[in-house]
Amino acid sequence: MFDLRPVFSPSFWFDLTPTAMSPAFDKMFFIFFAILVIAASAARMVVNNKLEDKYHKIIALRAANIAFVTGILGFVIYFFTFEEIQFFGSRFWFLALFIGVIVAVVRLLKFAKKDVPAKRKNEQSKAEVNKYLPRRN
Repeated sequence: MFDLRPVFSPSFWFDLTPTAMSPAFDKMFFIFFAILVIAASAARMVVNNKLEDKYHKIIALRAANIAFVTGILGFVIYFFTFEEIQFFGSRFWFLALFIGVIVAVVRLLKFAKKDVPAKRKNEQSKAEVNKYLPRRN
């Protein structure tokens, strides 16, 4: 079937002379990055019109930003690879993009799991204190 041994060697990823991708991979990468950009734009529209919760909106917008930036950077790297430009068309840029997406998603999950509950708790405690403070009429 396919020989995957070259994929695990550093010489495969860090070769500075790009080789042309097969037509199947060309189409696959183009469609994948296009779907990311379109989905991010659609998610941003839905978030702005449908979501009411402030923190759900922030999390969804951050996820949409990750998808949009990944799609645009993917298109740029894809263009350089398609044109077989010496340094910028190298395979390691896809690897760097993948690692960057993993880091961004981990940060987003940390924000959703740790920071959001702490901020909600802080807002609730402030609301508890503020209801007893005098206000102007």
